[in-house]
Amino acid sequence: MNRIIILAVLFCAVLAGAAVGAEGTFVEVEIEVFQSWGILGWGSWEALETRFITSRFVPLSSEDAERLAEIDGICADRSAGIDRSACPLLGELEHRSEQSYAMDADLGADYRVVLTNRTDAKLGVVLAVDGLNTNGNAAVRGDATDRKWVLLPGQTVRITGWQVSVDEALQFRFATPSRTHSPIEEARGGIGVYVYLPDPLGSESTRGTEAGAVVGQPTVRIPFASALDGPAETITFDYSSDSIRLGILCTETGGAGIRVVSVLDGTIAALKGLRAGDVITYADARPIGSCADLGDLLATKSPGDRIVVKVHRESRVFLLTLELGG
Repeated sequence: MNRIIILAVLFCAVLAGAAVGAEGTFVEVEIEVFQSWGILGWGSWEALETRFITSRFVPLSSEDAERLAEIDGICADRSAGIDRSACPLLGELEHRSEQSYAMDADLGADYRVVLTNRTDAKLGVVLAVDGLNTNGNAAVRGDATDRKWVLLPGQTVRITGWQVSVDEALQFRFATPSRTHSPIEEARGGIGVYVYLPDPLGSESTRGTEAGAVVGQPTVRIPFASALDGPAETITFDYSSDSIRLGILCTETGGAGIRVVSVLDGTIAALKGLRAGDVITYADARPIGSCADLGDLLATKSPGDRIVVKVHRESRVFLLTLELGG
Protein backbone atom coordinates (compact mmCIF):
# COMPACT_ATOMS: atom_id res chain seq x y z
CA MET A 1 0.00 0.00 0.00
CA ASN A 2 1.30 3.45 -0.84
CA ARG A 3 2.39 5.66 2.02
CA ILE A 4 -0.65 7.30 3.53
CA ILE A 5 -0.54 11.09 3.52
CA ILE A 6 -1.54 12.52 6.87
CA LEU A 7 -2.84 16.07 6.87
CA ALA A 8 -2.68 18.29 9.91
CA VAL A 9 -3.05 22.03 10.21
CA LEU A 10 -1.66 25.07 11.85
CA PHE A 11 -3.28 28.49 12.31
CA CYS A 12 -3.74 32.00 12.85
CA ALA A 13 -5.68 34.87 14.35
CA VAL A 14 -7.65 35.77 11.25
CA LEU A 15 -10.42 33.25 10.69
CA ALA A 16 -10.21 30.92 7.73
CA GLY A 17 -12.87 31.05 5.06
CA ALA A 18 -16.28 29.88 6.25
CA ALA A 19 -18.44 27.31 4.52
CA VAL A 20 -21.84 25.82 5.15
CA GLY A 21 -21.59 22.21 6.23
CA ALA A 22 -19.03 19.56 5.42
CA GLU A 23 -18.86 17.30 2.37
CA GLY A 24 -17.32 13.97 3.20
CA THR A 25 -16.71 11.10 0.81
CA PHE A 26 -19.79 9.22 2.00
CA VAL A 27 -21.99 11.76 3.79
CA GLU A 28 -22.68 15.47 3.73
CA VAL A 29 -23.31 17.14 7.11
CA GLU A 30 -24.94 20.47 7.95
CA ILE A 31 -25.76 21.97 11.33
CA GLU A 32 -28.96 24.03 11.30
CA VAL A 33 -30.04 26.38 14.09
CA PHE A 34 -33.60 27.58 14.75
CA GLN A 35 -33.89 31.35 14.40
CA SER A 36 -37.02 32.62 16.15
CA TRP A 37 -38.56 35.78 14.72
CA GLY A 38 -42.06 35.85 16.19
CA ILE A 39 -43.71 36.03 19.60
CA LEU A 40 -45.72 32.89 18.80
CA GLY A 41 -42.60 30.79 18.42
CA TRP A 42 -42.42 31.21 14.67
CA GLY A 43 -39.06 31.05 13.02
CA SER A 44 -36.95 29.18 10.50
CA TRP A 45 -34.05 26.75 10.36
CA GLU A 46 -30.84 28.25 9.02
CA ALA A 47 -27.53 26.53 8.29
CA LEU A 48 -24.58 27.52 10.49
CA GLU A 49 -21.30 28.42 8.83
CA THR A 50 -18.40 26.13 9.65
CA ARG A 51 -14.63 26.63 9.42
CA PHE A 52 -12.36 23.86 8.22
CA ILE A 53 -9.68 22.88 10.75
CA THR A 54 -7.99 19.59 9.89
CA SER A 55 -8.12 16.61 7.59
CA ARG A 56 -6.06 13.45 7.74
CA PHE A 57 -5.92 9.94 6.35
CA VAL A 58 -5.44 7.06 8.79
CA PRO A 59 -4.16 3.66 7.58
CA LEU A 60 -6.51 0.71 7.96
CA SER A 61 -5.64 -1.88 10.56
CA SER A 62 -4.26 -5.18 9.30
CA GLU A 63 -7.49 -6.87 10.39
CA ASP A 64 -9.63 -4.45 8.39
CA ALA A 65 -7.33 -4.78 5.35
CA GLU A 66 -7.69 -8.56 5.48
CA ARG A 67 -11.45 -8.22 5.83
CA LEU A 68 -11.61 -5.93 2.77
CA ALA A 69 -9.58 -8.43 0.74
CA GLU A 70 -12.02 -11.17 1.74
CA ILE A 71 -15.03 -9.04 0.77
CA ASP A 72 -13.38 -8.04 -2.52
CA GLY A 73 -13.02 -11.70 -3.48
CA ILE A 74 -16.65 -12.38 -2.71
CA CYS A 75 -17.79 -9.28 -4.61
CA ALA A 76 -15.82 -10.51 -7.64
CA ASP A 77 -17.79 -13.76 -7.62
CA ARG A 78 -20.83 -12.91 -9.70
CA SER A 79 -22.57 -16.07 -8.63
CA ALA A 80 -22.59 -15.04 -4.97
CA GLY A 81 -26.00 -13.94 -3.72
CA ILE A 82 -25.01 -10.75 -1.91
CA ASP A 83 -25.98 -7.09 -1.75
CA ARG A 84 -23.50 -5.56 -4.20
CA SER A 85 -24.35 -1.90 -3.56
CA ALA A 86 -21.40 -1.46 -1.19
CA CYS A 87 -18.86 -3.40 -3.27
CA PRO A 88 -17.58 -0.36 -5.24
CA LEU A 89 -17.15 1.67 -2.03
CA LEU A 90 -15.28 -1.09 -0.22
CA GLY A 91 -13.15 -1.91 -3.26
CA GLU A 92 -11.77 1.65 -3.33
CA LEU A 93 -11.31 2.04 0.43
CA GLU A 94 -7.60 2.36 1.32
CA HIS A 95 -7.75 4.43 4.52
CA ARG A 96 -10.02 6.04 7.05
CA SER A 97 -10.59 9.76 6.64
CA GLU A 98 -11.02 12.25 9.48
CA GLN A 99 -12.16 15.86 9.08
CA SER A 100 -12.72 18.46 11.77
CA TYR A 101 -14.50 21.81 11.66
CA ALA A 102 -15.28 24.64 14.05
CA MET A 103 -18.34 26.84 14.36
CA ASP A 104 -19.72 29.59 16.55
CA ALA A 105 -22.62 28.29 18.62
CA ASP A 106 -25.66 30.41 19.41
CA LEU A 107 -26.01 29.51 23.09
CA GLY A 108 -29.56 28.65 24.07
CA ALA A 109 -30.71 28.06 20.49
CA ASP A 110 -32.23 24.78 19.30
CA TYR A 111 -30.35 23.04 16.52
CA ARG A 112 -30.47 19.92 14.38
CA VAL A 113 -28.01 17.86 12.35
CA VAL A 114 -28.75 17.24 8.67
CA LEU A 115 -27.17 14.09 7.20
CA THR A 116 -27.20 13.21 3.51
CA ASN A 117 -26.05 9.86 2.16
CA ARG A 118 -23.93 10.64 -0.91
CA THR A 119 -23.68 7.02 -2.04
CA ASP A 120 -25.78 4.33 -3.71
CA ALA A 121 -25.41 2.04 -0.69
CA LYS A 122 -27.01 1.86 2.74
CA LEU A 123 -24.81 3.50 5.41
CA GLY A 124 -24.66 3.22 9.19
CA VAL A 125 -24.04 6.57 10.87
CA VAL A 126 -23.28 7.21 14.53
CA LEU A 127 -24.16 10.77 15.53
CA ALA A 128 -22.52 11.84 18.78
CA VAL A 129 -23.28 15.06 20.63
CA ASP A 130 -21.07 15.97 23.59
CA GLY A 131 -19.81 12.37 23.54
CA LEU A 132 -23.24 10.72 23.75
CA ASN A 133 -24.73 8.56 21.03
CA THR A 134 -27.91 10.29 19.86
CA ASN A 135 -29.36 6.86 19.15
CA GLY A 136 -29.83 5.39 22.60
CA ASN A 137 -28.08 8.03 24.73
CA ALA A 138 -25.04 5.88 25.65
CA ALA A 139 -21.42 7.03 25.56
CA VAL A 140 -19.91 6.52 22.10
CA ARG A 141 -17.30 3.76 21.97
CA GLY A 142 -16.00 4.52 18.49
CA ASP A 143 -16.38 1.04 17.01
CA ALA A 144 -18.94 -1.05 15.16
CA THR A 145 -20.79 -1.92 18.36
CA ASP A 146 -22.18 1.63 18.61
CA ARG A 147 -25.86 1.85 17.67
CA LYS A 148 -26.30 3.52 14.31
CA TRP A 149 -28.77 5.53 12.32
CA VAL A 150 -29.25 3.77 8.97
CA LEU A 151 -29.34 6.05 5.92
CA LEU A 152 -30.75 4.65 2.70
CA PRO A 153 -29.05 5.47 -0.65
CA GLY A 154 -29.28 9.21 -1.35
CA GLN A 155 -31.41 9.81 1.76
CA THR A 156 -31.37 13.09 3.72
CA VAL A 157 -32.45 13.05 7.37
CA ARG A 158 -32.73 15.75 10.01
CA ILE A 159 -31.97 14.62 13.55
CA THR A 160 -33.10 17.07 16.19
CA GLY A 161 -32.40 15.40 19.52
CA TRP A 162 -31.06 12.55 21.61
CA GLN A 163 -33.34 9.53 21.12
CA VAL A 164 -33.42 8.25 24.70
CA SER A 165 -36.16 5.66 24.06
CA VAL A 166 -38.29 4.43 21.16
CA ASP A 167 -40.69 7.36 21.48
CA GLU A 168 -38.86 9.91 23.62
CA ALA A 169 -36.15 12.41 22.67
CA LEU A 170 -34.40 15.46 24.11
CA GLN A 171 -34.08 18.46 21.81
CA PHE A 172 -30.53 19.51 20.86
CA ARG A 173 -29.71 22.94 22.28
CA PHE A 174 -26.38 24.73 22.30
CA ALA A 175 -25.47 25.02 25.98
CA THR A 176 -22.62 25.90 28.27
CA PRO A 177 -20.78 22.88 29.76
CA SER A 178 -22.69 23.13 33.03
CA ARG A 179 -26.06 22.94 31.28
CA THR A 180 -25.42 20.22 28.71
CA HIS A 181 -27.30 16.93 28.84
CA SER A 182 -24.03 15.01 28.62
CA PRO A 183 -22.08 14.03 31.76
CA ILE A 184 -18.87 13.44 29.72
CA GLU A 185 -16.91 16.59 30.53
CA GLU A 186 -14.02 16.07 28.10
CA ALA A 187 -16.41 15.61 25.16
CA ARG A 188 -18.63 18.64 25.75
CA GLY A 189 -18.76 21.18 22.96
CA GLY A 190 -18.45 18.68 20.12
CA ILE A 191 -20.58 16.99 17.48
CA GLY A 192 -19.24 13.85 15.81
CA VAL A 193 -20.41 11.92 12.75
CA TYR A 194 -18.97 8.40 12.31
CA VAL A 195 -19.77 6.64 9.03
CA TYR A 196 -19.78 2.84 8.67
CA LEU A 197 -19.96 0.96 5.36
CA PRO A 198 -22.27 -2.06 5.09
CA ASP A 199 -21.11 -5.65 4.92
CA PRO A 200 -22.25 -7.08 1.55
CA LEU A 201 -22.44 -10.54 3.12
CA GLY A 202 -25.15 -9.29 5.43
CA SER A 203 -25.49 -10.15 9.09
CA GLU A 204 -28.24 -9.80 11.61
CA SER A 205 -25.76 -9.65 14.47
CA THR A 206 -25.67 -5.86 14.72
CA ARG A 207 -28.51 -3.40 14.87
CA GLY A 208 -29.26 -0.06 13.35
CA THR A 209 -32.22 2.30 13.49
CA GLU A 210 -33.92 4.02 10.60
CA ALA A 211 -33.36 7.76 10.89
CA GLY A 212 -36.19 10.25 10.54
CA ALA A 213 -37.72 13.21 12.31
CA VAL A 214 -36.54 12.05 15.69
CA VAL A 215 -38.35 14.27 18.16
CA GLY A 216 -41.97 13.20 18.59
CA GLN A 217 -41.72 10.29 16.18
CA PRO A 218 -41.21 6.65 17.17
CA THR A 219 -38.18 5.03 15.53
CA VAL A 220 -38.01 1.70 13.75
CA ARG A 221 -35.04 -0.60 14.25
CA ILE A 222 -33.62 -2.24 11.15
CA PRO A 223 -30.51 -4.45 10.96
CA PHE A 224 -27.15 -3.06 9.85
CA ALA A 225 -23.85 -4.94 9.78
CA SER A 226 -20.63 -2.97 9.37
CA ALA A 227 -17.95 -4.29 7.02
CA LEU A 228 -15.20 -2.93 9.29
CA ASP A 229 -14.71 -2.65 13.02
CA GLY A 230 -14.25 1.12 12.87
CA PRO A 231 -15.73 4.02 10.87
CA ALA A 232 -14.58 4.62 7.31
CA GLU A 233 -15.12 8.35 7.77
CA THR A 234 -15.29 10.70 10.74
CA ILE A 235 -16.45 14.33 10.63
CA THR A 236 -16.40 16.40 13.81
CA PHE A 237 -17.60 19.90 14.67
CA ASP A 238 -16.20 21.88 17.60
CA TYR A 239 -18.49 24.56 19.00
CA SER A 240 -16.61 25.17 22.24
CA SER A 241 -15.33 28.70 22.74
CA ASP A 242 -11.72 27.83 23.50
CA SER A 243 -10.77 25.80 20.43
CA ILE A 244 -7.69 26.79 18.47
CA ARG A 245 -8.44 27.58 14.84
CA LEU A 246 -6.10 26.24 12.21
CA GLY A 247 -5.22 27.19 8.66
CA ILE A 248 -2.49 25.24 6.81
CA LEU A 249 -2.34 21.70 5.50
CA CYS A 250 0.81 19.66 6.04
CA THR A 251 2.09 16.22 5.10
CA GLU A 252 5.00 13.95 6.02
CA THR A 253 8.33 14.43 4.20
CA GLY A 254 9.72 10.98 4.83
CA GLY A 255 12.56 12.62 6.75
CA ALA A 256 13.05 15.59 9.05
CA GLY A 257 10.22 18.09 9.20
CA ILE A 258 6.78 18.38 7.64
CA ARG A 259 5.89 19.93 4.30
CA VAL A 260 3.20 22.62 3.88
CA VAL A 261 0.65 21.44 1.31
CA SER A 262 -1.44 24.60 1.18
CA VAL A 263 -2.16 27.78 3.12
CA LEU A 264 -5.68 29.16 3.54
CA ASP A 265 -6.16 32.68 2.22
CA GLY A 266 -6.61 35.46 4.77
CA THR A 267 -4.89 33.67 7.64
CA ILE A 268 -1.87 34.87 9.60
CA ALA A 269 0.12 32.03 8.04
CA ALA A 270 -0.65 33.50 4.61
CA LEU A 271 -0.06 37.08 5.72
CA LYS A 272 3.28 36.10 7.25
CA GLY A 273 4.32 34.60 3.95
CA LEU A 274 4.18 30.85 4.63
CA ARG A 275 3.90 29.01 1.31
CA ALA A 276 3.06 25.60 -0.09
CA GLY A 277 6.28 23.64 -0.33
CA ASP A 278 7.83 25.14 2.82
CA VAL A 279 9.24 22.60 5.27
CA ILE A 280 8.84 23.14 9.03
CA THR A 281 11.47 21.36 11.13
CA TYR A 282 11.03 22.99 14.54
CA ALA A 283 8.19 24.66 16.46
CA ASP A 284 8.93 26.36 19.78
CA ALA A 285 12.39 24.75 19.67
CA ARG A 286 10.86 21.27 19.47
CA PRO A 287 11.82 19.03 16.53
CA ILE A 288 8.81 18.36 14.29
CA GLY A 289 9.04 15.03 12.53
CA SER A 290 5.39 14.47 11.72
CA CYS A 291 2.07 16.28 11.49
CA ALA A 292 1.12 14.51 14.70
CA ASP A 293 4.07 16.22 16.45
CA LEU A 294 2.68 19.58 15.42
CA GLY A 295 -0.81 18.58 16.55
CA ASP A 296 0.52 17.53 19.96
CA LEU A 297 2.19 20.91 20.40
CA LEU A 298 -0.95 22.81 19.40
CA ALA A 299 -2.97 20.80 21.91
CA THR A 300 -0.94 22.42 24.72
CA LYS A 301 -1.67 25.96 23.49
CA SER A 302 -4.50 28.43 24.02
CA PRO A 303 -5.98 31.06 21.69
CA GLY A 304 -3.68 34.09 21.52
CA ASP A 305 -0.52 32.07 22.20
CA ARG A 306 2.33 32.44 19.74
CA ILE A 307 4.58 29.75 18.35
CA VAL A 308 7.87 30.18 16.50
CA VAL A 309 8.47 27.81 13.59
CA LYS A 310 11.69 27.12 11.72
CA VAL A 311 11.02 27.20 7.98
CA HIS A 312 13.17 25.79 5.16
CA ARG A 313 12.49 27.22 1.69
CA GLU A 314 14.76 26.35 -1.21
CA SER A 315 18.16 27.73 -0.09
CA ARG A 316 16.78 29.79 2.80
CA VAL A 317 16.17 28.96 6.47
CA PHE A 318 14.28 31.43 8.68
CA LEU A 319 12.06 31.74 11.76
CA LEU A 320 8.41 32.74 11.62
CA THR A 321 6.13 33.73 14.53
CA LEU A 322 2.47 32.75 14.22
CA GLU A 323 -0.34 33.68 16.62
CA LEU A 324 -2.97 31.05 17.36
CA GLY A 325 -6.55 32.19 16.97
CA GLY A 326 -9.62 31.38 19.02
